[in-house]
Amino acid sequence: MAEFDNDFAADVTAVLPEEEIRVCLFNIGEDNYAIPVDLLTEIITLQKIFPVPTTPSHVLGVINLRGNIVPIVDIRPAFSLPQLTTPGQIAIVKYGTMTLGIVVDNVSEVVGVPESSVQEIPPDYGARAGKNRSRFIQGLIPRETNVAALLNIERVIDAIKLT
Repeated sequence: MAEFDNDFAADVTAVLPEEEIRVCLFNIGEDNYAIPVDLLTEIITLQKIFPVPTTPSHVLGVINLRGNIVPIVDIRPAFSLPQLTTPGQIAIVKYGTMTLGIVVDNVSEVVGVPESSVQEIPPDYGARAGKNRSRFIQGLIPRETNVAALLNIERVIDAIKLT
C-alpha cells in the first residue's frame, strides 16, 4: 500500500458548477414568459390551422406536424388577455403524453439561467397588473431590462380545456 505524504494539503475544495436551467423566452402581448426547454419540442412559424367544430374559442384548431395532429391553443384568455387575431409563432410543447402548440407573439431566445436566480413570485404579483396570472407562474427570471415569468405548464394545460 502506498503511503501519503503528511505534507499533502487537504484544503482542496471542489467547486461544483451551479445548476442551470435552459429556458425559451417569448412574448405574449406586452409580457415576457419562459418555458423550460426540456418541455419544448420546437418553435414553428405560423401555418394553416384547421378549425375543429365544438371546441372552445381558445382552441384555434389543429395542424398536421409531420403526420401528427397537434392541437393549437391561444392561452391569452386564461391570462386575461384579448385573443390574438393573427398568431405569430407556435411553441410545440410536450408534457407527459400530450403534445400541443401554444401560440406566442415572438420567440426571442433560448438561454441558460442559474436555478438560484429564479425568484419567487411576490404575493401581489397578479394584483399589480390587475390580472390573475400568478397561478400559472412558478417563478420570475430577471433579465437585463425586464423580467420573464417562468410558466408552470401543468397549470396552464389544466386551465385550457381542449374540449
